[in-house]
Amino acid sequence: MTRRRPTGLQGTASPRAPLAYRLVIGLARLLNGVIFRLRMTLEGAENLPRDASGNLVGGWIAAPVPHRRWIDPFLLVMRLPIQPRIMFFGDGRVIFLTPLRRFLFRLIGGVVPLWPHGGTDAFASHVEAAGQVLHAGAVFVLFPEAGPPSPPDRARQIKPGIGYVALRSGAPIVPIIIGGTTELYRGRRLVLRVLPAMTAAELAGLPAGLSLEVGSAEEKAAAHAVAAGMDAFTAPRIAALYHEIEAASANDRKVWPWLTHWLDLEWEGDRPHRPTD
Repeated sequence: MTRRRPTGLQGTASPRAPLAYRLVIGLARLLNGVIFRLRMTLEGAENLPRDASGNLVGGWIAAPVPHRRWIDPFLLVMRLPIQPRIMFFGDGRVIFLTPLRRFLFRLIGGVVPLWPHGGTDAFASHVEAAGQVLHAGAVFVLFPEAGPPSPPDRARQIKPGIGYVALRSGAPIVPIIIGGTTELYRGRRLVLRVLPAMTAAELAGLPAGLSLEVGSAEEKAAAHAVAAGMDAFTAPRIAALYHEIEAASANDRKVWPWLTHWLDLEWEGDRPHRPTD
């Protein structure tokens, strides 16, 4: 890909949902209601962070697992509260693949593009951009997994990147279990199950208020402990939701099964292709 690779936060770090963002979400909801009819449900809304008056607040990290399909980011923006708005890390190759995508993402903003082989400097800039979003009072979505595919009732390996973002920003992590996306078809039931917020120290089993030097061996160990703690906390809940949805949908009539891989992309160098099971 020879075109310039935009880096850093695209758009302005703000908890406000601009008009363009609201319109795009409204259109997506309309299309789903009329055409795809995916039954999207938010559970555990009482676990979303709030202030002393009960009002929703931002400044937290949404950590959805497992991340399997193209639908996952859309599920989040369509079912989490529209404000404080959410912002993402995203694969830069996917975001800027076509002129239409480049136009839409520049219009609505709220994304930090990731590019392959960015190195240490790129990682530091990504963590800094996430911190800008969190300190502005928005919600930052970080899909924490990486690596090869996993069994349908398990997440892939949770990487320490989420630990670094949480440790350096001081923001709490809100794990969100995604259910129903292993297989997509018209009318499929999809669930976001919000779990209670936890601090990086709680997930890692560290003392509250512990101060770690950026880039130190201690910070690295703590970031890995955060990832391990999140894996231990979410693993049984991922399995439970998977088996719950599969049992309830065993007799579904699977219309339009091509939705499973409709917008999924895998890469060979800079060339995208559609994955197959």
